[in-house]
Amino acid sequence: MAFWKPGGAKPKQTLPLSAEVDRAKHALDLKEIDYEATMRVKLMVAKRCFEATRATFLASEACERFVREQASWLKPYAVFSALRELFGTAEHWRWGDLSATNAAAVVARLSQPNSELYHVVSMHYYVQYHLDRQLRRAAAHAAARGVVLKGDLPIGVDKASVDTWMHPKLFRMNTSTGAPPDDFDPNGQNWGFPTYDWEEMSKDNYAWWRGRMTHLERFFSAMRIDHVLGFFRIWELPAHTKTGRLGRFRPSVPIRKRELDERGLWFVDRLCEPWVTSERLRALFGDRDGEAAGRFFEETGAETKPDGTTSTTYKFRKEYNTERGLLSSEALRVRDGSPDWLVKETEELRRGLMTLLQNVILLRDPDDADAFYPRIEFEKTTSFRDLDDWARDALSWLYDDYFNARQDATWRENARRTLPALMSCTGQLVCGEDLGMVPPCVPPVLEELGILGLRIQRMPHDGGEFGRPERYPYETVCSPSCHDTSTTRAWYEADPARRDRYAKLVLGMIGDGKFDSSFPPPAAYRVEHIEAGSGATRAWGGGHRGRVGEAGNHFESDDDARDRDFDLGGRRLSDDEVSLDDGGNGRNGRYVAPQVSAPEKCEPHVMRAIVRQHMASPSSIAIFPAQDLLALVGEYATRPAEEETINDPTNPKHYWRFRLHVRLEDMLANKAWLGEIRQLVVEGGRMPMTG
Repeated sequence: MAFWKPGGAKPKQTLPLSAEVDRAKHALDLKEIDYEATMRVKLMVAKRCFEATRATFLASEACERFVREQASWLKPYAVFSALRELFGTAEHWRWGDLSATNAAAVVARLSQPNSELYHVVSMHYYVQYHLDRQLRRAAAHAAARGVVLKGDLPIGVDKASVDTWMHPKLFRMNTSTGAPPDDFDPNGQNWGFPTYDWEEMSKDNYAWWRGRMTHLERFFSAMRIDHVLGFFRIWELPAHTKTGRLGRFRPSVPIRKRELDERGLWFVDRLCEPWVTSERLRALFGDRDGEAAGRFFEETGAETKPDGTTSTTYKFRKEYNTERGLLSSEALRVRDGSPDWLVKETEELRRGLMTLLQNVILLRDPDDADAFYPRIEFEKTTSFRDLDDWARDALSWLYDDYFNARQDATWRENARRTLPALMSCTGQLVCGEDLGMVPPCVPPVLEELGILGLRIQRMPHDGGEFGRPERYPYETVCSPSCHDTSTTRAWYEADPARRDRYAKLVLGMIGDGKFDSSFPPPAAYRVEHIEAGSGATRAWGGGHRGRVGEAGNHFESDDDARDRDFDLGGRRLSDDEVSLDDGGNGRNGRYVAPQVSAPEKCEPHVMRAIVRQHMASPSSIAIFPAQDLLALVGEYATRPAEEETINDPTNPKHYWRFRLHVRLEDMLANKAWLGEIRQLVVEGGRMPMTG
């Protein structure tokens, strides 16, 4: 928290702050981090320290060298920060003549020592100098002790940021980045970041990206590229959306009007507009259907159904025909103190209207009237179900072709243009976060470029319900959980049926919470299987899956493997441990797992098995969140598990407020816990034994 005079001792002028800092430390010693209050205190301390040492700092050789060497990003950031404080907003499009159209000239003028804002600009030099110095010293300290720091390259930037202010042509500001619906979030995700104009970025060989990567090399020896799938294709959403449902991939090969005409799909407006009928209003709102129709819709006509009956059709009123317009409307606002019945009714109305607004089959391209994109999961909509059979068949074929066939070459080439530019400017070990909807072209390109993939056990890449660490390729980073998921302990305890399946099928639990003596694999397992796991077989190659414990990653389905080998946790079950519901047909019947109940809580011995399994994986790197390692000790696992989640990506308003409930000093003093972690590392073949 303290800021020090370059090259010297702590200046005497800061001493009066000590009591105030102590009071702030006490006030901020909370269960969760209060970032806003913490930032206010730290900036107050920084400003007072800067005022006390301003002349000395600005005249120092260290300051002059730092500003000169880092000018390309430091000056724009410092000027942007000063203007943000002046205008009270980071939304630079509200800054008039100081907006993005004149950003370079504004930086050149306001970064001069005689400018009217230089006092504030130079204060940000001061803060950035010390942050840079402290982080580089920490990195050097870690490196001297054999500890590698791994940094992070985010996929997105905020619309109201210095990057979009200085480089507006690089960003599509009328769009947002997100993720399509999946089991993780059925509504998809809308992160609010603008997408990139890759063609514009290519004109200077992706200099903006290369600058970011090069700068991070000052501190880190390894790098995680956030959402590396975005370099193949990004899920792009119109700026007026709030969820992730109405997006499409960019770049992608669209469905052309000609393709629709060839299949008799001439009714494009019907496919692109929300399909709202009187029957649907009745189904969603019951006897409130008339109220909903009158407040939010306009009649457009009537449709005659095959049985001869007619149905009134509607369109949304203009003020409600986007997600942003609908969700921000006064019509759906609930005042503080409203009765529970009104809150419930309004929420039901909101959900129903959003369902109707998203009840479309095709999305238009605002920049190309001839291009259309299938709304993801349109087969689940009533708009699709109300079509004739032939139309549904034609649209289903186009949907499958769009998502599973025609894009592969486009996405592969986009990644081959962008990612090599990043790789060429760094000597860091590069890892890619490749979770989610992973196209077939991704793993080969990552391998080709030497980028490690990520394996999270609950998000398997190879089908099945759970990832199998013993089958992971060498060119991966493995972990039981990550910052974007609940902790392993919370996930394990949340679903009893899934917990039993996981404990038996993955951990090899045989009863009463105990493990078979053959689990986890012996210490030599990882050493013996790295060679075969480092490229001889691939998860994307398809084909036959070997038994658990075999090297390689040619997989058949989990059900096939169970029927054939009954392999659980690296061990073949005996006949009396397996039951088959075969209907009298012998071994070809349905597999039924042995009835063994796993412990309800993720007790230390359970977490130890999970950690050992990942340590023994062929993955070149195994990384564990602190929460998972703390769960190796019973007294550290008393906090409710759901409170230990760092980030909830399904909630755009979620704050990262998690704070460790065990002091670092106490961890360092717990020799038994540290010794157990060291032993797990050694057993996994990740650290040579020493005398």
